[in-house]
Amino acid sequence: MTRMQAGDLSGALEMVDEEAVWQEAETLPWSGQWRGPDGFARLEGAINVSAEMTVRDYAIVEAGEVVEMRLNLEFVSRKSGRRLPMEVVEHYTVREGKIHGANAFYKDTQAVNDLVKHG
Repeated sequence: MTRMQAGDLSGALEMVDEEAVWQEAETLPWSGQWRGPDGFARLEGAINVSAEMTVRDYAIVEAGEVVEMRLNLEFVSRKSGRRLPMEVVEHYTVREGKIHGANAFYKDTQAVNDLVKHG
């Protein structure tokens, strides 16, 4: 997370296994499965098309191969500049220091969709 906050996407991608799968909610514009480091980079790009996403703070809870990240994000509409604070919980599977998968759970996907669609 520190690498992502510092804008070091390439450093963050080094932690992603080639077979990793990110699962995003089907109701979001960037829904579906994103695979491997390239998929994660494309996911970040897809999110940032219509809104700038910033991590305000986070907490990490580790339990063996399962890691939970509790994020306080802020989305800013590229259309209107409107800001949307959003809580997101992500569950990661980590093996041998590499991310093998993640599921993201947004507090309010409808609010994100409204921001993306209407600004």
